[in-house]
Amino acid sequence: MAGAAGLGLASPALAAPGDAAARGVVLDLVGDPGDESVQAQGTFGSVTAPSGGGTDDETSVDVTLADPENVVATGTVTEVTATRGPTTSAASSQLADFALSVLDVEVLDVSELGVTAQCRAGNTSAGATGEDITVFGQQITIRDTAQEFTANVTVTGLTDATLHAVVDRQLTGTPDNVIAINVRAVLSVSGFDGADPVRFSLGQVILAEASCQSPSAAPPTASVISPTSGPQSGGQPVTITGTGFVPNATVVAFDGVAATGVVVAADGTSLSAVTPPGTVGPAEVVVSTAGGSAPALGYTYLAEGTGAEVTGLTPREGPTTGGTTVTITGSGFTGATGVTFAGVTGTGFTVNAAGTTITVVTPPNPAGAATVELVFPTGTANAGTFTYQPHLPVTGTSLRLPIAAGLTMLLTGALLLLVARHRRQRLWQV
Repeated sequence: MAGAAGLGLASPALAAPGDAAARGVVLDLVGDPGDESVQAQGTFGSVTAPSGGGTDDETSVDVTLADPENVVATGTVTEVTATRGPTTSAASSQLADFALSVLDVEVLDVSELGVTAQCRAGNTSAGATGEDITVFGQQITIRDTAQEFTANVTVTGLTDATLHAVVDRQLTGTPDNVIAINVRAVLSVSGFDGADPVRFSLGQVILAEASCQSPSAAPPTASVISPTSGPQSGGQPVTITGTGFVPNATVVAFDGVAATGVVVAADGTSLSAVTPPGTVGPAEVVVSTAGGSAPALGYTYLAEGTGAEVTGLTPREGPTTGGTTVTITGSGFTGATGVTFAGVTGTGFTVNAAGTTITVVTPPNPAGAATVELVFPTGTANAGTFTYQPHLPVTGTSLRLPIAAGLTMLLTGALLLLVARHRRQRLWQV
């Protein structure tokens, strides 16, 4: 099966914006090679999109020739459709079991063929499929470049006669219109009339054709943007709802700066995008297509860290030498790049994917309260206070030792005096 093919550069001539048409089989064979006559003309399966909108279609149209000469053609056009809508026009053609013979030579034999064309404002596409295509009994791969095939043929009045078939697939278009032909075969006969070489044109055969032109583009509308605010560094995914958005042909700008990652839903009523960096404060969001621009929506750029909310900082104290692992919990931490303690950056910084937990190791600092701040690319957020505790010296007159929760042993000079007296008593007893 041949897959969808790319569009060429030629521009099909269609009558008006929104037009669409499809044909199943077109035979236009007329010629007089030697003393013979070749004739077969007709179109089988033909539809045009209604001028007022809607769909025209035909199904199960048999290929039946009227008064052919040296031509036999059979097959069925299974369906042809053409649709005109407010934002899209489209056409398709499908046929099956087609066979064509000319001058008693089997020229074409096709199991199934299909072609589609779709046109939206500023965006067109075409595709073709085919199975078991044979030319002069040889199975071929159809291409968008012409291929010539030949077969010997008997023609009264000619010697060394040859039947020629130049076969190609045509998918051509511009951003506004497209025409798609699955198989086109141009036929001719060559040979000798006495000693003179001659060649006779016989015409062409078209199998599965669809064409369309984009409707006149109306400007889009934009009604809602969500969320309505985000960090000044950008990178905030947003969703915009409205009408008339065109896939692959819609631009979203924040104060004139284009958003990235714009993806438009197939029905053109919503899109997603990623905000660019901006200046703190309100910004205008404008959605544009080939049809124009929607009235601006409002969006607010927030200073970095504005959305961060700290609910916990554990532990809240540690030694002046640093080295205490601190856990900060809350929300809105995504994008944070570090934590400072009284302006000194901590080490071992991590933030989880959800932006709800940060871990960091305290740096050395003087004793006392230190302000803790979360650092973002262009701002900070307050995370509370961490208290640096001094190292307490051990002296001969006072030593506090923890022995149990809530209890402390105090060794003083008096206790040391009792120990000295006990030693003297033992010496006297001896």
